[in-house]
Amino acid sequence: MENNPIKAKKDPYDGEYIGNLWGWKTSLIGLAVILGLALLLFARYKQTGSWDFMHDEMQKSEINK
Repeated sequence: MENNPIKAKKDPYDGEYIGNLWGWKTSLIGLAVILGLALLLFARYKQTGSWDFMHDEMQKSEINK
C-alpha cells in the first residue's frame, strides 16, 4: 500500500481529460451525417428554389387556419 493518500485513490472524475468516449470514427460518422443532411437541404433548395419545405400555397393555408 502506498503512503500518499492522493495517489492511492484516484477519482475518475477528477477533471482530467480522458479523450473522446466513443472514438474518432464515431465523430467522423456524425460529421458525415450532418454534411449529408446539409447536402440534401441544398439539393432541395436547388430543385424548388425555396428553403421552405412547404412551398405549396395549399399546404401553407392549411397550417395557418
